[in-house]
Amino acid sequence: MRSTTLGFALALIATRPALAQQRAHFHHLAATPSTVAWGYYWAGARPALRVASGDTVEVETLLTSLPDRLERAGVPASEVQQSLRDIATQVTDKGPGGHILTGPIYVEGAEPGDALEVRILSVDLAIPYGYNGCSGFLRENCGEPRTRIIRLDRTHMTATLDSGITIPLRPFFGSMGDAPPPEAGRVSSNPPGTHAGNLDNKELVAGTTLYIPVHVPGTSS
Repeated sequence: MRSTTLGFALALIATRPALAQQRAHFHHLAATPSTVAWGYYWAGARPALRVASGDTVEVETLLTSLPDRLERAGVPASEVQQSLRDIATQVTDKGPGGHILTGPIYVEGAEPGDALEVRILSVDLAIPYGYNGCSGFLRENCGEPRTRIIRLDRTHMTATLDSGITIPLRPFFGSMGDAPPPEAGRVSSNPPGTHAGNLDNKELVAGTTLYIPVHVPGTSS
């Protein structure tokens, strides 16, 4: 499954003990035109939220697709989120990659040389569908349609394929990272790197932890 819309709660911790002893707080970060970075990780990006080490953040994330494409693939207009429509029409600063990333989040006290400890506490589905897309260098081998909608059951955490087969879901995040080194400039959201990024690691489910080296103050994950 290439993409679906997820909401997740995570704890952000800079691994120096003095920072982790601070009192933790809860935050919610919605996906809006002013809180996303479309297609890039960048040390110069303006933080969408500032938190203390140890805080818990509930983050809304979005499909990496456009409303008209989803509707052409068979998604009812009523099921396309207004937040995605707003971002698609209002965000003009894009690239070089194609992912819609919620953030960055500035972690107070994090400094280069630290490690960012990201505890994935829970993952929920925000919409009742995902999609599978076929592209690449040999697109003629994809067949039609190139984008297939897969229905999701948020109660039972299952997906139903066109053939009627139902499979269990273990949702994970394809792209999750922090700010790359400043000298790297704006880094595409497509490949992974020392900032983590588009790892596509299916093991990063609820209950797991990701460690990322901090490259800039605040790390801006």
